[in-house]
Amino acid sequence: MPKRVNGSTFASEEALKLLSNNPHWNGDDTFRTSPTLFARLYYIHAWDEYSMELVIYSFCENKSETCYHELLESLLAHVTKQNITLNPSTILIDLEQCMINVINDVFPQTLVKGCRFRYTQNIWKTVKKYNLVTLSKQENVRREIANIIALPLILPNGINNCMENTIDELCNYDSKLEKSTDYVIKNYIEDGRFPLAMWNHFDTIGERPRTNNHL
Repeated sequence: MPKRVNGSTFASEEALKLLSNNPHWNGDDTFRTSPTLFARLYYIHAWDEYSMELVIYSFCENKSETCYHELLESLLAHVTKQNITLNPSTILIDLEQCMINVINDVFPQTLVKGCRFRYTQNIWKTVKKYNLVTLSKQENVRREIANIIALPLILPNGINNCMENTIDELCNYDSKLEKSTDYVIKNYIEDGRFPLAMWNHFDTIGERPRTNNHL
């Protein structure tokens, strides 16, 4: 039976023990099913090797760091009273910067992983943003975009070489495609906005899901 962790966060004791026993968590939010008084509903799930289990749901007033801090700090305070330890190895989220900052602060030992579906979605948004859809339908261009989408699944030390080859292929075909490769470099490569360890999933293949589509 779910109980209040704080004024707007709920979880059962059994669910919290499940969260404690599983090193891989997923976090995601939705506004569609959130009550009118709140901006969104935030979920935390635990991956128990065979399935994704809903553990915590919290009604959030907004998407600020303050709100997310209150969620995780109140969770830690509550489980401490219950003699439950939370020490996740990874938490997979949708690359939301506010939550990234909060997880790094509250769980500094935890590796934040980005949802691969969102990564792929961001690549295609860039293709559309720069009016490259028609070009992307060309066989060799489509193949290189597929290579970019596959970067999260290859060995980290091979990413730069793969990206260099992709840039050469795309830019030699049409200079307009340079805008899309610039986006990838700026956000994911060469001290990009999102660290490689966050969006690359090679180290967790076979250990946990790579997207929030399980939720």
